[in-house]
Amino acid sequence: MSEQRLHPAAIIFQFIRSLKDIALGLLPVLLFTLRGETLRYAVAGIVILLLLLLLLAVWRWMRFSYTITGDELHIKQGIFIRKERRISKNRIQSIDLTQSLIHRLFGLTKVQIETAGSDENVDASLAAVVFSEGERVQNELKADYRMNMEEKEDTSKEYPSETTGYGKLALAGATSDNAILIFGLMWLLYSQANQIIPEGTYEQATAWVLSLALQMIVVIVLSSIVIVWGVGVLWTMVKYAKFTITRYERELYMTYGLIEKRQRTIPVHRIQAVIVKENLLRQLFGLCYVYVEVAGGVSNGKMEGSTVHLLPLLTRQRVPAFLETYLPEYSREEPQLKRPPLRSLPYYVWKGLFLVLIAVVVVFYVAPSWIMVPVAALPIFIGWGWLCWRTAGIKADDTFLNLSFRTIGRETITVKQRRLQAFEKRENWLYRRQHLATIDVAILNNTAGRHFTVSALEEIDVTMASAQFSSVPHIHELQKRNKENAPGDIE
Repeated sequence: MSEQRLHPAAIIFQFIRSLKDIALGLLPVLLFTLRGETLRYAVAGIVILLLLLLLLAVWRWMRFSYTITGDELHIKQGIFIRKERRISKNRIQSIDLTQSLIHRLFGLTKVQIETAGSDENVDASLAAVVFSEGERVQNELKADYRMNMEEKEDTSKEYPSETTGYGKLALAGATSDNAILIFGLMWLLYSQANQIIPEGTYEQATAWVLSLALQMIVVIVLSSIVIVWGVGVLWTMVKYAKFTITRYERELYMTYGLIEKRQRTIPVHRIQAVIVKENLLRQLFGLCYVYVEVAGGVSNGKMEGSTVHLLPLLTRQRVPAFLETYLPEYSREEPQLKRPPLRSLPYYVWKGLFLVLIAVVVVFYVAPSWIMVPVAALPIFIGWGWLCWRTAGIKADDTFLNLSFRTIGRETITVKQRRLQAFEKRENWLYRRQHLATIDVAILNNTAGRHFTVSALEEIDVTMASAQFSSVPHIHELQKRNKENAPGDIE
C-alpha cells in the first residue's frame, strides 16, 4: 500500500500543541513588553512567532506518513532528523478512536495505538484522519481482526452490552467528587482575588457583601453551591454521555462522550486489578463505580490509559453480577474481609492526632485566641482514623488477593496471583510486640506500577497471604523485567 498522510486538519492540532508548549514561558515576556512604546514590537514579534509555528506545523505534516503492510505499521516522521518506526501487529494491544470537537467538525478521528510496552515512545498515534480511514486502520492493525469479524458476523451470538442513561449519569455527577474540586478552585480564586482585582473595586465589593442582610448572604452562598454542584453534574453527563460497554470474547469495548467522543478497547488479558470505589456520599446510598488497572497504556505522556472506568455508577449490590457478565475472569462471591484487630486502632488515629498537636502548639504561640480551632478539629481527625480502621481488610485464597482501604473514598481491590509484581510484609518493633504487620503489594499499570498498602493488620493474615503470593512463579523476574521496561504480557 502507498504511503498515507494525515488529514490537513492535523496542522491545526500541531499548531495548537505548539502554542500550549510555549504559552507558560511566553506569558511573562508578554506581560513585560505589552506596554508603552514596546507594544508594536511585541505585536510584531507575536505575529512572526505565530507564522513560524504555523510553518513548522505545515512542515511536520508534510514530513509525516504511514503505511500498513501485511505485518506491521510503518511510520516516517521528523523534520531535521528523519525517524522511521515499525510496529508489529503482534505487539499492538489496543487501538482507540477519539473525536474532539474539532475532529467532529471535520468528520475526523484520532487513532491512538498502544503496544505491549509501557513507553510512550513505543506507542503511536495518528493525530487526524478521516473517520472511515481510522476504522480501516483499527481493523487492519488488530492481530485478531479476522477472528473478531467472524464472531461479529455470527448473528446468532449475542454479546452482553448496556448503555448508561442520562438519569444515572446525573446521579453519578451529583454524588461525585467533582463539586469538591470545583469548590477548591473557587476558594483558590477567591483567596487571590485581592491580587487580581483592583484594590478599590475589591474593597467596594467586600463592603457591599458585608452590608447585605444575613438572609441575602445565605441565599448567595446556597445559590453558589447549587450552581457549582450543577456544573459538576453537567460535566459528568457531557463526559460520559451514551456510555456503552460491550464484552466480546477477549476484550471490553466502550464508547462515550458528547463533545469528545471516545472508543476504547481493553484486552482482558492486560487487566491487572479490579477496583470498586465508593466515596463517602456514595457509600451512604450504596453506590459505587468499578474501574480496572491496565498494563501499559501511556498516551502522550499521560497515565490516563492505565486506569479505565468500566461503568460510571452502579449499586454496590450489583457488583458481583456486573463482574460475572463483563469480567467473569474476576467474578466471585463477595469476599469476607478480615478486619484489623482493635489493638491496631491507635495506629490509624495517631497520624491525625500528631497533626492536631502540632497545630495546637503553633497556634498557641502565634495566635492564642484561635486555639480552639485546632482543638475543635480533634474529634474530626479521631473519627477519620476510626473510619479508616473500619474500612481496612484483607482476604487471600489460592487465586485472588482482596484488599480494602480508604484514602478519601473506600477502595476494594481484587488482584490475581499471576498479576502480582511485588509483595512486601513490613513490621517495626511496635508491630512485632503486638503481632501486627503492614502489607504492600504492587501491580503493573505503567512504568512506575501501582502500590496498594494496608497498615496494621493481623500478622498471621499477612504471613498467610505472603506464603501464597510470594510463591508465584518468576515473580522476581517479572519485577526485574518491569523495571527494565521490557515488552510482553504479564501472565
